[in-house]
Amino acid sequence: MQGKRYSNEEKQNILGYLKNHTYWETQNKFKVSQTTLARWSKKFSTNIKTKLEEQLDPCLKMLKLIEGVRSVSIIGVGGQPIAFNMEKRISKYPGSESLSDEDQENRVAAMTAAIVSLGERVGIECGHGHLESSFINSAKGTIICIWAGKAAILTIEFDDSVDLKHIINHSFYYINRIREIIGTFVH
Repeated sequence: MQGKRYSNEEKQNILGYLKNHTYWETQNKFKVSQTTLARWSKKFSTNIKTKLEEQLDPCLKMLKLIEGVRSVSIIGVGGQPIAFNMEKRISKYPGSESLSDEDQENRVAAMTAAIVSLGERVGIECGHGHLESSFINSAKGTIICIWAGKAAILTIEFDDSVDLKHIINHSFYYINRIREIIGTFVH
């Protein structure tokens, strides 16, 4: 016995209901199993992520043109990777030679979430308010984490050929403009 077939429009409608209701409530209203709801939810979120990556790809490519950029990523405020653009020189990252691209994305997302969390805490404790950006400058490079709209953080990693003064004086205008564009895509 086969179950009912749902159109994509019907699935979207049911998933829209699920956003404001529990799985149990949605199952009872639409007579769809919780397993099916979870499968649809995962499928549609993957499709949305793919479309978002396609829209953000030109911004990521433009940022990669800035001198010394090693990687660019967009991380959701919950710590999930949204988009990721990194050179294939993974061996520069200690212990990451065997990591897959997905594992590398998750590693950068986790580090970004930690940086932003600590920066937020410091900003609040010192009375400076909401964190807008964080710069980490070390002997082997620089990392910038900057809010891109209300739902994402733009993380750019520079190699050791670029110093912080160069980034601030020559590249930050372009980074800021692209950050604003990214903020319009990520809600």
